[in-house]
Parts: sequence; structure tokens; C-alpha cells
Amino acid sequence: MRVAVIDLGTNTFNLLIVDVLSSGEYRSVFNTKIAVKIGEGAMIAGKLLPKPMQRAKDALAEYLEIIREHNCEKTLAFATSGIRSTSNGADFVAEVKSEFGLQINVIDGLEEARLIYEGVDLAIPFGEEPMLIMDIGGGSTEFIIADKTGVLWMKSYRLGISRVLQMLEPSDPVTDADIQNLNKLFTEQLSELIQKSQEFQVKTLIGSSGSFDSFIEMIWAKNGSTQLASSVIREEFNLDELKSLHNKLITCNYELRKTTPGLIEMRVDTIHLASYMVQWVLSQCKLERLLLSSYALKEGVLHRVMDNRI
Repeated sequence: MRVAVIDLGTNTFNLLIVDVLSSGEYRSVFNTKIAVKIGEGAMIAGKLLPKPMQRAKDALAEYLEIIREHNCEKTLAFATSGIRSTSNGADFVAEVKSEFGLQINVIDGLEEARLIYEGVDLAIPFGEEPMLIMDIGGGSTEFIIADKTGVLWMKSYRLGISRVLQMLEPSDPVTDADIQNLNKLFTEQLSELIQKSQEFQVKTLIGSSGSFDSFIEMIWAKNGSTQLASSVIREEFNLDELKSLHNKLITCNYELRKTTPGLIEMRVDTIHLASYMVQWVLSQCKLERLLLSSYALKEGVLHRVMDNRI
């Protein structure tokens, strides 16, 4: 069976097309992303704006044409924080249904976290030791602690990196005052995360897709490689290299970040803030390892299809 999965994120719309085989495995057929930024200007106003909504419809029209060309038997679409947390998100979903015949499933933060876990579970085997998954979205950031028995704790925070940017409106490059504001925000919001990480004695962080893809691609580019994160399922970060990259990103302005080898344009405006958030979590939760999972929410949906749960 050929299945298409559309992940309508706050910043990025992702499309994954796979063949689910009778053996219970799958073969990837097509995988792409478009920087829609449907949450542009909406994180504070609480309302999707006309231009981002039109970009979103244009992207969906393009995706549906690709899906038709690939003769997909099933199409599943899921929307996250950028749509669920806005007053007219339901109107947008209804318009898409009317114009394109596409049914979008708007999921809450905990369902998003569970799907992320199920995607990561396809990429990284969980053992006795609990590990912490971090998925930095545009509108929300999900944290999940899991081991081989399944999810031990999970929470979705309204701390997506585009939301943080719109909330704090930091200078570019960031100032000492901006750093203090970031610390204050994370300290106020993430106290339970620190507590749970200590309670479960977590030592390993798993970064799922998104910004973490960009981190590894920038590190690879610095080392002379043009490899893309999509070419691997999982990878381990060198924390010294990651810290060195962070020190560069946090002191650069937009134009300098834009010239960083390995950094795609859609992440230039927020990658330094995402980097600071990751360093904050690594430090405050006293984590010792960081793994990349190139699988995330859309692979979690696929996981359910393979298990006949969708």
C-alpha cells in the first residue's frame, strides 16, 4: 500500500510518501519539505494571517499533485501548534477540506508528543536507560522521556522557537539582556522537565529532526562534507563541536548566520535561539550525550500505519 503523510508544522510542511510492504517494513518513495511559515505573525496575535495561509494552501496544492502523480492509496494529514493554537485554525482546516478535499487532523500537544516518540522509536532502539526526546517546533516544543517499556513522561510546551522569537523580540545579534530573558523564560517554563530528567536519571538527549538536522549539517559542512541529515536515520553529536557551533551562532547576526555553510535559509532567523535552548537543556538537565533522530512526527504516523492502528 502506498501512503502519503503530510505534517503541517508551524514553520514547515513535510511530505513523506512510502510503500508499506506486506513484510511489515516500508520503502521510502518521496520525501520533501516546504518552508510555509504558517505561524508567521500568529504566535502572539493568536490568529493565522492571510499571506501565510495562502502560502500554506499553495504548498498543499503542490503536495496533492505529487500525491496524485504517485498514485497514493491513503493520505494522512496532521496539523500541530501553528494551527491548533490560533483562533481561525479551524476555519483554515475547513477551507482546505472545501477547496482540496483534504481532511486535516488537528492534534493536541500530547498526541503530537506521542507521535514524535513513535517516529523516534523507529530510528533509535530504546533500552533499559531512559532517554529524553526533544522536538523543537515553531509553535511548541515537545519533550518525551522513554525507555524500552514505552513513554515514562511527556509534555508539550508553548515554547516553539518561532513563538519564542515573537514573544521576546530579541536583538540581532542577541544581547546580554536577551540571554537573561531567555534564561528567565526557560527557567519559569521548564522546571518540571528538569525535575523529571533527574527523577528518571536521564543522561542522553535525542534531538528529533528540524533544528537538529541543521546542527549536524552545519557540523558536517565545517568538516568538509555536503552530507544531508536525511541520508542517515540516527547519528551521535560530538558535544564539543556542537558547543563550538553554538558559540558562533549566538554571536552572529542574521546576515552572518545566512553565510554559514550547511544552514538552510528557512532556519536562519531562529537557529541561534534553538541552539541556545538546546545548550540550556543539556546543561540544566545534566545530560551527557546527544543523538540525532532524523525521524519525527510523520514517521510516527507511518509507525501506526504499519501496525494497522490508522
